Amino acid sequence: MRRFGRTVLIAATLMSLMHAMSLTRLAAAEEIRVLSVGAVQNAVRALAAQLAKESGPQVVLTVASPVMALQKIKAGEVFDALIASEGTMDELDRDGIVNPESRVRLASTGLGVAVRAGAPAPNVSTPEAFKQALLGARSIVYGDPTLRHQSGEKTEKVLAQAGILDALKPKLRVVAGQAASQEMVAKGEVDMGLYNVSEIPEGKGLQFAGAVPAPFQINTAYEGALMSEGSQPEAARAFVRYLADPEARAQWLAAKLEPLADH
Repeated sequence: MRRFGRTVLIAATLMSLMHAMSLTRLAAAEEIRVLSVGAVQNAVRALAAQLAKESGPQVVLTVASPVMALQKIKAGEVFDALIASEGTMDELDRDGIVNPESRVRLASTGLGVAVRAGAPAPNVSTPEAFKQALLGARSIVYGDPTLRHQSGEKTEKVLAQAGILDALKPKLRVVAGQAASQEMVAKGEVDMGLYNVSEIPEGKGLQFAGAVPAPFQINTAYEGALMSEGSQPEAARAFVRYLADPEARAQWLAAKLEPLADH
């Protein structure tokens, strides 16, 4: 028991030292340019603000949809770090746009059901209840399924796995813009919306009815990595590690994301 306690103490001390070393590297940079997809923005914003209080570097955060993020990169916009889905990272890794050895798994999110605030929340807690809730809805909205690494693509896979995609087709509405889509739900123009759980906002006319149950659920993992053309590689590396620090876990959970193994 004494040996176990000593091991835990050593591990905690090492983690504290690693955290302090990361902050030292970050303090040397005045500005870090970070490009992030929207699904993780709430956690990244909170951690960037927390970092500013601890060490002072300014994190200039650009948030974009996965498609817009790729367009920015291909247009030559320069960033020091990228936060994106594992699938997007794989593509950029192959093209030499991100530093492959710098990739760090951060968090994941699944698909969830949103309804108008104040409306009766459907029961989606079991596979059968989920299917019946969607089949009983008058209309359902979700994102463009042709856009890779976004919730619309994931939604159609979930509905297909549940065996209800064809039955739902007459009542499905595809809207590419998430803000416009969610406004339709908030106004009662459609009964339900399917989005990443982390992208269902609180207090904007929506309420979270529940996550898609297993075995239909599809989770998306998000990673952080250095951009190959970035000008602050050491600070960017330290920032990505800061996002994966065990002390960041609470911020990921608060943003409705599940911290991954690198934490």
